[in-house]
Amino acid sequence: MLSKLTPQQLNISIDPQSLGFDTTAELLLHGQHDVAQWIGQERAFAAASLGLRMQHPGYHMLVIGEPGSGRISLVRKMMEQALAEKPAPADLVYLLNVQLPEKPILLRLKAGRGSELRHLLEQFVRKHLRIIPALLQRRPSTETGSGAGGEASLKASLEQELGRIRQQILPGLLEPEVFERWSAGLVQEVLDHIELFSTTANHQEADDMQDAFLGRFRANLLLSNDGLSGSPVIYDADPSHASLFGGVEAMADHHFADFMRLKAGNLLRANGGVLILHLEDILGDRQDGSSPLLEKLGRVLRNRKLQIEDAGSASGNAALNTLMPEALPLDFKLILVASRDDYYYLHEQHADFLQYFRIKVEFADSVKATPDIYRQIAGYIAHHADGNGLPHFSAPAVARLLQVLHEWEEDKCRVSLALGRLLPLLQEAAALTQPGNPTGVAEVEQALAATRQRHDYAEEQIRDSILDGELKIAVTGRQVGRINGLTHIDMGDAAFGSPVQISARCHPGRQGIINIDREVKLTGPQHDKGMFILQHWLAAMFVQQAPLSLNASLVFEQEYHGVEGDSASCAELYALLSSLSGLPLAQGIAVTGAMNQHGDVLPIGGINEKIEGHFRLCEKLGLNGQQGVLLPASNLRHVLLHRDIILAMAEGKFHLYTMEHVLDGIALLTGLPAGSADKEGAYPADTVLGHVQRSLRAYQDIYRRNHYHTG
Repeated sequence: MLSKLTPQQLNISIDPQSLGFDTTAELLLHGQHDVAQWIGQERAFAAASLGLRMQHPGYHMLVIGEPGSGRISLVRKMMEQALAEKPAPADLVYLLNVQLPEKPILLRLKAGRGSELRHLLEQFVRKHLRIIPALLQRRPSTETGSGAGGEASLKASLEQELGRIRQQILPGLLEPEVFERWSAGLVQEVLDHIELFSTTANHQEADDMQDAFLGRFRANLLLSNDGLSGSPVIYDADPSHASLFGGVEAMADHHFADFMRLKAGNLLRANGGVLILHLEDILGDRQDGSSPLLEKLGRVLRNRKLQIEDAGSASGNAALNTLMPEALPLDFKLILVASRDDYYYLHEQHADFLQYFRIKVEFADSVKATPDIYRQIAGYIAHHADGNGLPHFSAPAVARLLQVLHEWEEDKCRVSLALGRLLPLLQEAAALTQPGNPTGVAEVEQALAATRQRHDYAEEQIRDSILDGELKIAVTGRQVGRINGLTHIDMGDAAFGSPVQISARCHPGRQGIINIDREVKLTGPQHDKGMFILQHWLAAMFVQQAPLSLNASLVFEQEYHGVEGDSASCAELYALLSSLSGLPLAQGIAVTGAMNQHGDVLPIGGINEKIEGHFRLCEKLGLNGQQGVLLPASNLRHVLLHRDIILAMAEGKFHLYTMEHVLDGIALLTGLPAGSADKEGAYPADTVLGHVQRSLRAYQDIYRRNHYHTG
């Protein structure tokens, strides 16, 4: 059935008074700005809460959702709140292992003690760079040996200083024999190389040699949790091998690296807490399938240990393999943030990796609109305004912003949960507000208009090409075999619709319907599917009286960038019926809609951009009251149009029509009814299908005659 829409059906009306406040400032007074709740994300909240409680291996989390959904901020805040009361993890310090220099000694100290130890050992080194030569000078000048007095004084000084360090840092924190083994090795190493401090080399050379030698006894503070309140929550927005796993820092002049050059990565920094990464950042090159970060991370999750190594060690560079520190045990929760496309790719290409991620936290893109959801979103706006020093928003402004969320979702019954997308709009509207006043509808509308203007260059270029006559589009009069379809063009940061002429030509033959765009490989599989459905529906409609004996061609005129989707199926069919019947079609009515094999019209995407695109062109060329769009009835809930289009409809300058079956719209376009077949399959002569049937019979006769003479 064909229906004409009224202006009241073209958007959703939200009464500002129903929101229960004059400005969002009142929500702060009433405590309704708490955004700890996850608006419309109950499923995700329950999953994340379970993931937080589960401390067993394999219960890492995959957070799935689109940007702006709060997938990062909400999960991160939940983790930070939960871990705030937990103790800070230990500091990790490496000391020289005199017996096995390639295996440094690892100390685990209470948070903050690591930097104290580093400071004390730095002081120790600097102090003994001065006092060792002074102590050695006590030897008699004629003595050629090391001198018992000098050595004894030196040993006593070293042991005294090390004892002081042990008393300050280590009681109750370290096995005594570990420090004793290290300090004994230090003392013996100094005594064994005492000649370094009595060298006859020039002063600068001697200083450098002595500093290099004693510098080995400094502490490498691998990980400091000094000042950390609670367990860590680390967000790595740009992960690399070094930032995740740490590595060995090479010297500037050669590749040799000692234990002082061991560096921690975010896996160690997050130990005892949470590490958040974007899945996209570790997937690697999808062309050749290589994912080195993902593979290394998989080994870490499997072993629950981290071996610090240089990224270059995998290539077999022996110079980078001189260190072999012990593998460090890890106990952390990894959260991977992913889009649905990235998640499906991971599932398909690296399914084994998913065994470590038993918790799937999926953020909804939208939620059913209810008064409670409206109030929660108003609280979100109040919280953002208060937290960022913005003026508060009036109830009418909030009602308009709620409309925007409906428009983004293209649904009168649901609102988009991409609340992050609202923030720039709030800031821009606030910037237009007079000091001391709340932000109102006018400022919100100005901000929306400015946003559209910043992103409509490509749309204007196409429209100008039509206005200049470069692209042939007619929006007045009638033509046979030509109709205006509606394309949806997504430029990444903007999407818009534009009319496109679809034309059909028919003559006798047996090739059936040829899609010219498909023949030159300009179509995608969805469009091809729609064409096959169209062809078989047409054949079934006339099989009893006039089986198809035709060659027909269909093409999107002046379209050179490709055609995908089945939303032009109805328009293509109308162009074919017009060409077959000889009945002209109204050019002011653009058509969009897909169809199934039974002729039922199916909903399509981008409906609002398509309607607006046709309206803007007609507006530029001059509205005459005969123009509009024919669309699927099942898209009615998705129609949410701008005020100027609604006003034009109220004034009778533009029209919208909906159809449930593909034949519902043919009378609007041709002025004749579609027609219904009798028991023998014949259609009345004064109907569209009757005219088509007559042409098909004539085609059949012509084909038979030609085939008979040529046979």
